[in-house]
Amino acid sequence: MVRILFVRTGTLLVSQPQGTKFVTSKQCACLARSEEYVVTAHEQSEVIILSLEPRAEICEPDIFGLQVAGYPDVPTDAVPTLALHPAVERLLSDMFDFPALAQCERFHRLKVSELFMLFRVLHTPSELAYFFQRMIQPQDNFRAFVCNNYERAQGVTDLASLAGMSLSVFKRRFAEHFNDSVYHWMMRQKALKIYADIRDGEDSTKALMEKYKFRHYTQFSRFCKNYLQATPAQLIAEMKRR
Repeated sequence: MVRILFVRTGTLLVSQPQGTKFVTSKQCACLARSEEYVVTAHEQSEVIILSLEPRAEICEPDIFGLQVAGYPDVPTDAVPTLALHPAVERLLSDMFDFPALAQCERFHRLKVSELFMLFRVLHTPSELAYFFQRMIQPQDNFRAFVCNNYERAQGVTDLASLAGMSLSVFKRRFAEHFNDSVYHWMMRQKALKIYADIRDGEDSTKALMEKYKFRHYTQFSRFCKNYLQATPAQLIAEMKRR
């Protein structure tokens, strides 16, 4: 599922295909186990790593419980971070006070449950949805799952596979939540990202084509006309006039 990095002192540089991010002292980061990261200590650092395969359960529900249905959409982030609360830091310190329990699996499960209880009471639903976005599954919050994972998918079939659903069931659930077809919605998100890049100063059609995997300019131009009502050249020229 995920690895949570608790940075007690120092600074880590976390690199992955989407870019790099510093995780500084008194912060924690949640990294997906299924993705590749390069983590480098930028200075002398003390870090505790919690590796979770199953989801942490608290009594009957897990960390998301029944409240997840009300979680808002959150920005996708390959390295979501939270401030390390003093109560969480004290709990982490206590885990190493008893060397005799270091290899006790039950002790670690109890401490993980205690840790997630603290997360629930110390952070808002929005913060939890953001930080644990890689742990949210379709049965928790279908809309959040799609928004957090569509960029990992090669297409509609791949996204349905990530959700663990048949293509027909996934399409039906998607239409219920988004009032749109999966393909059209994914293409629209792609178009919005292209527009954002141009708005932020990218003026090379070649660079945009490489980033968004268009092999031919005619294909790229047709895509922009369909979803952004203008050719790439027109969009770039419009931004330069602003």
